[in-house]
Formats: sequence, C-alpha cells, structure tokens
Amino acid sequence: MTSRPNKATESNEMQLLRSRLLEAEETLEAIRHGAVDALVVKQRDTQQIFTLKSADHTYRVLIESMSQAAITIANNGTILYSNSQFSRMLGKQLELIIGARFQTLFDPKDQPKLQNLIEQNEIQKDLNSQGHHELELDLPGPDITSVIISVTQLPKVEANAYMGVIITDITERKRAEKAKDEFISLASHQLRTPATGVKQYLGMLIEGYAGDLDEKQLAFVKTAYDSNEKQIDIISSILKTAQIDSGAYKVIKTPQSLLALIDTVLTDFKPVFMMRGQQLKIEVSPELEVDVDGDELCVALSNLIENASKYSPDGTVITIKTTQSSQATTIRVADKGVGIDEADQVKIFEKFTRVDNAMSDTVNGSGLGLYWVKRIVTMHGGSITVDSVLNKGTTFIVKLPR
Repeated sequence: MTSRPNKATESNEMQLLRSRLLEAEETLEAIRHGAVDALVVKQRDTQQIFTLKSADHTYRVLIESMSQAAITIANNGTILYSNSQFSRMLGKQLELIIGARFQTLFDPKDQPKLQNLIEQNEIQKDLNSQGHHELELDLPGPDITSVIISVTQLPKVEANAYMGVIITDITERKRAEKAKDEFISLASHQLRTPATGVKQYLGMLIEGYAGDLDEKQLAFVKTAYDSNEKQIDIISSILKTAQIDSGAYKVIKTPQSLLALIDTVLTDFKPVFMMRGQQLKIEVSPELEVDVDGDELCVALSNLIENASKYSPDGTVITIKTTQSSQATTIRVADKGVGIDEADQVKIFEKFTRVDNAMSDTVNGSGLGLYWVKRIVTMHGGSITVDSVLNKGTTFIVKLPR
C-alpha cells in the first residue's frame, strides 16, 4: 500500500516551489535591467559560467557574419544599428548609414513604398502585436541588386518601439528565374508551330480533303484532333505564363463598365450553365466603372467563373457581387461547391497547382488559371484572397484600387 504525503509535507513542497519560482522571476528581472553579469549552469559533474558579455559578443559576431543585411530602426525610420552587409550592399560607409532615415537610402520612386511598409508596422505597434511585412525592390548600390525587405515590429523596450529589418539579396535567384522563363518561352514557341501544323492537316482530313473516311477512321482522326487541341492549349498556357513572369505582359488601363466586362465573359458560359442547371446571380451596378485593362480582367474573371462552375454540383447558384468604396472596387465570385481545404488555400495561386477534392478527378485543368488571376490582379495594383469551407463553397475576393 502506497503511503500518501501528509498536509505538512505538501505545504513544505509548495513553499519550496513558490520560492524557486520567485527566485527565477527575480533573476530574469535582474537580467532585463543589467544587474546580472553571468549565470552559472550546474551540470552533473561540473558547472559552467555564461557571461552576458560573452553572449552579446557571440550574438554580434553572428549578426556580422550573416549574408543578409540586418538593421534596427526607430518607428520614424531612423537607423539605430546596421551590420556590415548593408554597408556593402549600398556601397556606403557604415558611419553614413547609422543615424540616417532608412527610407532615404533608396531610390526616390521606392521611398513611398518603404514609408508605407513602416506605417503598416506602426499600425501593428498600436494594436500591441508583432507585425511582419515584406517588399521586393531594387537596391541602389554599386550593382543593381534585387532584394526582399522584411520589416518586423519588435517588442517594446521601456515604452519605445523599434523595428527589425532583414534585407535578403535575391539577384541570382531572379537571374535564374529570368533564364528559365526565356527558355520556356522559346521552347513553347518551338512546340506550338508544329502542333498547329498537325491541327491543320487533321482538320483537312476531317473535312474530306484526302478523300472520304469510314466511320472508324473518322473517329480516330477526331480523337487525334481533340488531343492536339488540348496540347496546343497547354503550350499556349505555358507560353502566357512565361510572358507574365518575364514582365513582357503589360496591362493598359482605361475606364471600363464592370457589368459590360462581366456580360462579355458570361457569353461563353451561358450554354454551360444551362447544361448543368446552374443559376447565375449578378449584383453589379450598371454605373460602376473600373480603371482596368478590359481584356486582361476578362481573362481573370473567366477563370474565376469557370472554376466556380466546374467545382460546383449541378443546380447550384453562382454569385457575382461588387461593392465600391472611396479606395477600392471589390469583386466577389461565390459558389456553393466542394470548397478548398484550409491547408491548400495558401498554395492555390502557385503555378501548376491542383488540389484534391471530390470533383478533381472529373475536372481537367493546367493548374495555371488561378496563378494568372493573381498575376493579372497584382499587375493592376490589386489583391485577391479566398474564403472557403469544405463542402460548403468558395468565395474569391478581388480588390482593385480606384
């Protein structure tokens, strides 16, 4: 029979635990205020002394040896600390960097973006949370350097707010991506030419230019023709993706009636909706205008509407709704379909991404549609997000600046 501890023993143990917790709290507080210079860590056979001075030295060596630039700034952008890597990136002496305004060290056209980046973190500070925002741009150093600037709101120190900035050089990565895009573009052009030739000759066979075909021969040729069309569609998709990635794809904005653009897109889909018994609900003001590239926005809307139809059961409702504020026009394309798992929602805008769901086996696609949508919306200065629940439906939300 196991003996239970008496109340006196339990009380002593609780007192000891409280004492140790209080001691630990006092030690941490002393470290915060610089009253402790070292800690002794007891091990089985030995004890080891860790000085705060040596820890600080190790930390500084680590920061100085980083391949990224590491900077600490005040909430107005004044640089309080910078490692040597930032000095090398800019081609400036460190003495000229410390104390300067972070924004002013960049190209004037990029300074408003950097100011906005800092202000976004300021909002996070006011909400008493740790924000994290990124921006990609070119650094005005001795060489043109593409970088990603990551700004994080740091915990307050004695009521003062600071931000940590990490700058990562992505120049080589961008060069590799450009070379890859150029190769894909060239390969797509080379593939498209013979594939188009094959389509023309198959079409001539179907039309009887080489004589009449029996029923079996005609079926074979039609199957080859359909497969060839799918091949050309895939090649065209890859070519368009390469053009978008290379920056060769440009948008030309003009004032457009949003309802007219939606009607243009729906012309191709009405037979599909009728066949599937799907209803379309449009909540768009006829007076609503947007400053966009009409052709490209039609491509984006077409992909969203096609997905809403393909991944929704027959007889369901698809809704297109728009709202407008002083800053943005919002377009929502909503369905009552299979939905997207939360784990997949972060990757659906990536190239060649197709997610598994209840209808994915019966739906064809290249995995490029949503990638195009995001790139087109981004080229308009807008954003796209998704709100989805499995087996209940999906809403894509596009915001375009006014």
